[in-house]
Formats: sequence, C-alpha cells, structure tokens
Amino acid sequence: VGSGLFLLALCMLYGITGHLLMSNIYTSVQEIYANGTYMQPLTVIIGFMIIGLGIKSALFPFHTWVPDSYGNSTVGSSAMLSSLVSKAYIVLLIKIIYRVIGIEVVRASGVLNIIFVFALIGMLWGSVCAIRTDNVRRMISFSSVAQIGYIYMGIGLGTTLGMTAAIFHIVSHGFMKALLFISAGELADSDALVDLKITALHGARYRHRIASSVFVLSSLSMVGIPFLSGFGSKFLFAVAGVTFNWQMYPALICLAISTVLNAMYFLRTCIHVNIASDDLGRVKPERGFVLGVFAMCAVIVILGVLFAPVSKLIETGINMLA
Repeated sequence: VGSGLFLLALCMLYGITGHLLMSNIYTSVQEIYANGTYMQPLTVIIGFMIIGLGIKSALFPFHTWVPDSYGNSTVGSSAMLSSLVSKAYIVLLIKIIYRVIGIEVVRASGVLNIIFVFALIGMLWGSVCAIRTDNVRRMISFSSVAQIGYIYMGIGLGTTLGMTAAIFHIVSHGFMKALLFISAGELADSDALVDLKITALHGARYRHRIASSVFVLSSLSMVGIPFLSGFGSKFLFAVAGVTFNWQMYPALICLAISTVLNAMYFLRTCIHVNIASDDLGRVKPERGFVLGVFAMCAVIVILGVLFAPVSKLIETGINMLA
C-alpha cells in the first residue's frame, strides 16, 4: 500500500509537471505554486507521498506492522530494520520536501500540520504500548514507534530547527536502537531464552557484563540522560518546539510526557538487569561483539557531548538545500 501510494503520487506529479528529474520537477512545481494552478492535485500528491512513506517508516497510525516484524525477526534483521531501513524512507521524504516539492509549497499545503498531530500521538501511544508489554524485544519495537514520532514531530514543525532535530535523531536513534536489539539478543542467546521476558533479565549484570552494560547505556541514552546522544536529540527538539505559534505547547508537553514514559519502561528494565542474582556464572562474549558495541557506544557518547557542533553542521546543510 505504501509503495502503491508513492508510485501513484509520482504518476500524478509527472502528469502535472511533465518531468521526472528532481530539479525539473522543482522548477515546475514552483511555477504551479506561483500561478495558483493545480493546487488541489498538488496537495493530494504531497499527501499520498507522505502517507506512502509514513506507512513504510511506521508513522502512527501506520505502525501496526512494527512489533511483529521487529520483535520476531533475527537480531541482525531487527537492528538493520530499526536503525537503517525505516529511516531511509524518512530521509527520502526530507529530500522530496526540499529538492522536489519545495518547503514553502509543503507548508502552504497544510499537510505538515497533520504530520505533526500524528507524530505527537505516536510519541505517546508507542510509549504506552511499550509499558504494557512484558517482552523486551517487543518493548524495544514499540519504543521505535515513539521515536519515529519524535522524528516526524520535527518534520511537522516545518522549520529549519525542527528538521535539524529530526535528522540528528535519525542518526542518534539508529545507533541507540541497534545497540538495544543487539544487546538484548546477546542476553537471550547466552541464556538460551526463546521468549525474552523482562523478568528474565534478573541479575544479567552479573552474568553478561558487556551485554547488560551496553543495554543499560543505550537505555539511558533513549531516556535522555546528559552526555549521551538521546539528550542531544531531546534538547534540540525542545529548542525547535519553541516556535511561538499553536504548535509550541503541544510539542513541549508531549515531549515532556513522552520522556517520563520512556523512563518508566527503560529504567524498569535496567532495574531488573541490576537486581542481585545467585547465579553468578559469567558469560564470555565474542571479540567481534565487544568491538562492535564498543564502537557504537563511543558514537553515542560523542554525539551526546558534541551535539551542538553536529547540529550546526546539519543546519548548514539544510539551509543549503532550502
């Protein structure tokens, strides 16, 4: 359905512009917008593109495929799908907004307001579903719905700061989510657990020091603890949310509530990980696992400490596109 809607939008766009090259489409769309012709079809095209890519990137309410696909696939597949594949469609959407349609035309269509509302609902609903589940991998999957909501909230603001926060979170969340799935998978494989319940993590810190430490670090980053990349993302979203229009209060309120909900389910899991256990049998992880997660943890810390210059670099790139 998502691919079909996107293809239909491309066909309609070709019908009113006569072009398929991005630069030529952009020029034609700007002329259409200046003349006021074909505005209704252009709005439908923008809507179809956003809905199609929203389905493929799990924007609420098109998120129902996420828990089963992420929660039941292999560890590598879950990490790749959540950190890279779903984000690629959002990157494509941002590219279309700036290089194909034009940010001013998209703002004038009013579609960004709908994205903004869906994003706020997704931020809260994904977190509520994560709290209600007792399976670690499904909890992480529902968390992705909330985090996708963060990204679309930044896009829905329609400002340079909002887009900057969204792109920064795409990078930050890619590393955090991959680490969560990889560390949870390592814990499950080491204990031969088929269904990884939260209660099964009792004493994991004493049995799997590396995997449990990585899980706790990435969880704290997701919550938004300072000096980790998640804090940088939420700080940028808070700054972008101060827009001095109707979007400001819903954005800041939902951001605060979602952060509290994040803390409820991630810190609950971290407490289970650190509960004392009588089973002190140590598990020695593979060298490749240790090197991989160490490098990704280093990126999370670097992004958390240097989020200001990184966000400035992203903002410069967006201004060049605009």
